Amino acid sequence: MNHEFRRARTEEQRAERRAAILTAARGLLYDVRVADLTLTELARRSGLAKSNVLRYFESREAVLLEVYNLDFVDWLDELERELPATDPDVESVAAVLAESAVRRARMCELAANSPSVLERNLSGDVAAAYKLAFVANAHRFGRIVGERLGGYSDTASMALAAMVILGVGGIWAGTQPSPGMAAAYAAHPELAVMSHDTERSLREYIATVLTGLAHREPQSVLRHEGTEA
Repeated sequence: MNHEFRRARTEEQRAERRAAILTAARGLLYDVRVADLTLTELARRSGLAKSNVLRYFESREAVLLEVYNLDFVDWLDELERELPATDPDVESVAAVLAESAVRRARMCELAANSPSVLERNLSGDVAAAYKLAFVANAHRFGRIVGERLGGYSDTASMALAAMVILGVGGIWAGTQPSPGMAAAYAAHPELAVMSHDTERSLREYIATVLTGLAHREPQSVLRHEGTEA
């Protein structure tokens, strides 16, 4: 249904429009990569004019970052259910984290594009709202994993969340070859060493991070914390 000529007049109607836009974006990201998702196609899929989409979100990037946070919350809900609650070890926790993340291709794709693409076209207010929600998710992530592995300090929890999130985005980006690169790997077996498996790479990375936390209290990964004035 096209809502172009019917302006939302109540908070409930505005919430419905925002939800429709987010649902459209989530659906589109199953069909196109983040770089190829346009505001025009998002408006068409959500049944709104492009100008009306911009009534509810200031930019394409603002929509996608909200989708990213929603997907992150869904992932956390899943981790609370799936991570072993009794006597887990680093390897089993790393395996669950890696497997569950890789099943969420949309979240991984958004993680890969967030720092370099999606955070570049935002006002200060929207950037703050996104980051505040993201920090809350990161704290929850650290708590969920820490509870299974004996508990972490606040600093260790945030370091873990930061490193895993960076790893998800970076490893996903590095293990999704273009069609031309995939063809090169297939044609030249000697290049197989350059073709990495996403889940295996992520599992090894997370296991290494978790092992490090068992032996060393990390310093803050925050840019300004712990530095001299």
